[in-house]
Amino acid sequence: MKTGMIGLGNMGMPMAERLLEKFPDMMVYNRTLSKCDPLCEKGAVKAENAGELAEKSDVVVMSLAGPAAVSAVMEEILAHGKEGLCALDTSTISPELSREMAAAAQEKNMHYIDCPVSGGPAGTAKGTLSIMIGCDEESFVNSGWKDVTDTFAKTYFFMKKPGMGSAIKLINNFMAFSAQVINGEALAMADALGVSAEDFYAVTTASSGNNMILKGKMNKVLSGDTKPGFATDLVVKDLELADDLCHDAKVPAIMLNNALQMYRLSQAKGQGSLDSSSVIGMIRGLRKQENK
Repeated sequence: MKTGMIGLGNMGMPMAERLLEKFPDMMVYNRTLSKCDPLCEKGAVKAENAGELAEKSDVVVMSLAGPAAVSAVMEEILAHGKEGLCALDTSTISPELSREMAAAAQEKNMHYIDCPVSGGPAGTAKGTLSIMIGCDEESFVNSGWKDVTDTFAKTYFFMKKPGMGSAIKLINNFMAFSAQVINGEALAMADALGVSAEDFYAVTTASSGNNMILKGKMNKVLSGDTKPGFATDLVVKDLELADDLCHDAKVPAIMLNNALQMYRLSQAKGQGSLDSSSVIGMIRGLRKQENK
């Protein structure tokens, strides 16, 4: 099975490295072509564009920044791919766009599967990602696509219908990043009451206030590390997509919008390219500014 990888960002690069171990002749493409070079040194073949990669692949794994990038890449894949090709899209986009892409692929006798992932770059490198798949398990396994995703994913959730993988991913991200805002406000409370950050984390990560993102971002917050695992700009994109979902479904989005405004404020303060956890430092800093 000829495999290709499109998108070599924070998630895509370790994903490609895992894929290359199983598919040593895989093709790779990134808009900035130089990002392909480290993989090519290990045996991967660089494609000049997404269309060339699609033309020579049976399965294409995509890890892209958002809806616009997915639409542009899929246009090339559908124009140049052969019948039976499957695009496995690990990007986080809207359920509506996922369904549109699936329908467009079906018209060309190809396949598009929304299969966003969770677990971050570290989980990708370890091959332990959770993956949410807009397809039934039988089709996914029998087509051999699971052999591809097994290189980077460990926990599978088959959501059965196109777009449903994207839907649950947006819901999950809303919960995680809203919790991070709460974590930031809680840490600001600790600051105000004289509780050290170290004591705050020691107690909350072992008590009922614990949540996965609290523990996951603890070392970054304590060390002041803002190198992006998942950038604030991407959080805003995901929360805006979730807000659109709520608008279309007429679902109240009170907490979602509160969280969205905090991350937008973080963006406005120049932290868009920094790790999502930088919103915690921003929230703690608001109190310090007020005290001046």
